[in-house]
Amino acid sequence: MPDGVQIDTDGVGDVAHGMRGQANGGFAEAAQRGTALHRHGVEFGARITPSSVVTEAKTRYAQALENTEANLRAYRLAAGVLAEAADEIARMFASSDMSSAAAQRKIQDVIAGAVRMANVAIDPTTRGPLL
Repeated sequence: MPDGVQIDTDGVGDVAHGMRGQANGGFAEAAQRGTALHRHGVEFGARITPSSVVTEAKTRYAQALENTEANLRAYRLAAGVLAEAADEIARMFASSDMSSAAAQRKIQDVIAGAVRMANVAIDPTTRGPLL
């Protein structure tokens, strides 16, 4: 058995395909549905006399919806970044001898860069690796 990482490039490609599907399908569709459903604003408590409790609940509900939709958009970006990294790794392994130390470092660099980019997509204030 050769030294270094052994990888099923078809499997990595399948992972990339699945992540891209979630990025362009699942996360994107959920974010769009949420935006469409709540475009009119928060109707919670609209038919009762407003009180400070109802007003606070509406405010918190609106913030929760906003956060959820922002997270879905960020996860879509992060999934796209990670899918690109998986595709790049699969291409690199498929087209060369990836058992060398230099090749292994290149793979680690691709993964580390993708993680940094995904973290920034999720939280632009991110300074270090979170994933």
